[in-house]
Amino acid sequence: MDEVDRSGRSLRDSDDELIHWCHGASGIIYMMAAAYLRWKDQRYLDSCKRAGDLVWRKGLLRKGPGICHGVAGNGYVFLLLYRLTGDERYLYRAAKFADFMNLPQFQTDARIPDSPYSLYEGIAGTACFLADLIEPDKAHFPFQDVF
Repeated sequence: MDEVDRSGRSLRDSDDELIHWCHGASGIIYMMAAAYLRWKDQRYLDSCKRAGDLVWRKGLLRKGPGICHGVAGNGYVFLLLYRLTGDERYLYRAAKFADFMNLPQFQTDARIPDSPYSLYEGIAGTACFLADLIEPDKAHFPFQDVF
C-alpha cells in the first residue's frame, strides 16, 4: 500500500516530488554515486539512474538558473551520470537543460534569486555548470565532487 499525503493522494503518484539539489533527487544522487564508487554495488548505480530519470521528467524548474534549486543544479545530475556511466544520453540531457535556460520564456518567467550572483542561488553556479559542459569528463558540482 502506498503512503498518502494529508489530502489522501498517493505520494508515489504525486506531482509534488522535490526535484532540487538542496532537497530531493538532484541532491541524493551524490550520496548514491559515492556509495556506488565505494562499494561497486549495482543497486546504487541503478538508484542514480532512477533519480536521473525523475530529474529528466520533472526537473526543468522555473525557480531560476542556480545550482541549489534551479535548472543548472538539476543539469549537473546528468553530468554526474555521464561520468559514472559514459552514456552520451546524459550529455544530451545536460545540454538540453542548458538550452532551456536560454529560452525567452524561461528568462522572462524564472524567479530572480535573492542573491542573483551567488554560487548556489545565482549565476555563478550557472556559469560553473555551463563551463563543465565544455569538459564533461572533468565536470563536478562545486564542492561536491564524488570522484
